[in-house]
Amino acid sequence: MRFRALALLVALVVLGAAAEPADARRSDNRKKPVLFVHGFDLDDTPGYDCGSYWGTMKKRFRDFGQKGPLVTIAYYGGDRNCTHWLGHHGKHGRHHGHRGRSHNAHTSIRHLGYHLAWTIWSHYSRRGKRVDLVGHSMGGLIIRYALAQVDRNHPRFPRYLLVEDAVTLGTPHAGSGWAAFCGWKQCDEMTPGSGFMDWLRTKAQHPDGRGGTDWSTIGSHSDYIVSAASANSMNSDHRLKYRQSNEPAVGHMSYLRLGSKRITADVERWNRPGPWKTDYTSHWPIRRADLAVTFGNR
Repeated sequence: MRFRALALLVALVVLGAAAEPADARRSDNRKKPVLFVHGFDLDDTPGYDCGSYWGTMKKRFRDFGQKGPLVTIAYYGGDRNCTHWLGHHGKHGRHHGHRGRSHNAHTSIRHLGYHLAWTIWSHYSRRGKRVDLVGHSMGGLIIRYALAQVDRNHPRFPRYLLVEDAVTLGTPHAGSGWAAFCGWKQCDEMTPGSGFMDWLRTKAQHPDGRGGTDWSTIGSHSDYIVSAASANSMNSDHRLKYRQSNEPAVGHMSYLRLGSKRITADVERWNRPGPWKTDYTSHWPIRRADLAVTFGNR
């Protein structure tokens, strides 16, 4: 009987270990799930159609050879045609939470990050599956916060997340002056110098999933919602700024629309350990995001 009990205990330990990745080697392929997190909506009843918001990027990702699931994340009560609703994972009353199950622009970015962490854990990490993340605008802050609190071992968050690559497009990592005039809680959090911005600056410069996360931040000098400097204001591994000389100009929503495979964009780029370089034969935003979620060294 003791032998059987010992054998059962050993089997459980082995099975538990097998659920976690055996090593931290990069996959560098286009087979992993890619999760897309959209940005802020100013509307009184916010919500996006994920099909139209991410449609061009998803199509071009397929054209570029991405074979894994392309997963869109819903977090506003009005979001529709998305793959996963954050509210199914985690508890609404926890971690800057609120009563009720719906989210709007008064829901803290911190709370959305909490839900995102549990969504990634429930669908992927606890099964040993690595994922890549793409965030546009405020979506990049949700990603950054989720990874940071897991990396810091916050007791309300999962034990670990398996995120190989994270890409942010026009994300206000140091805030946006435009947000100061909005009035919603999420705008207050995105205002330069807010408590949330200070927390990210001091505690989330390069949050990592288990095995490490390769961060790419992308901004544009023609983005008048989020400055190119703010879009690159974290300790990312790869940084890019589209120059104003580009035609078409790369505005705040253009990150989601410009999907040419041609290498004709004018950029300033930085790869660790630097320095910054000017390049007149670079990729347009969707292709750049595709490469960023596929390869660790670019």
